[in-house]
Amino acid sequence: MSAIVFALIVVLDADSGVEKIASYWSRLEHCLSDARLLSRREDNYRPIVAYCKPVEVDTAEVTVLGLESSDG
Repeated sequence: MSAIVFALIVVLDADSGVEKIASYWSRLEHCLSDARLLSRREDNYRPIVAYCKPVEVDTAEVTVLGLESSDG
């Protein structure tokens, strides 16, 4: 089943601009909370960029955090 969810995107090296999807969330608020936490971590030796964007995924193929399973 296809659904619109929010991908938590992390860019570890701002110079390369390579985006990595860290997780998928059903609710934007939860995704943004994780993005803020990652962006503000004081123990990071260099700043990272973390943000959320809507994406369409097949929920049978990826794990979506916060999405209730219809398996029972």
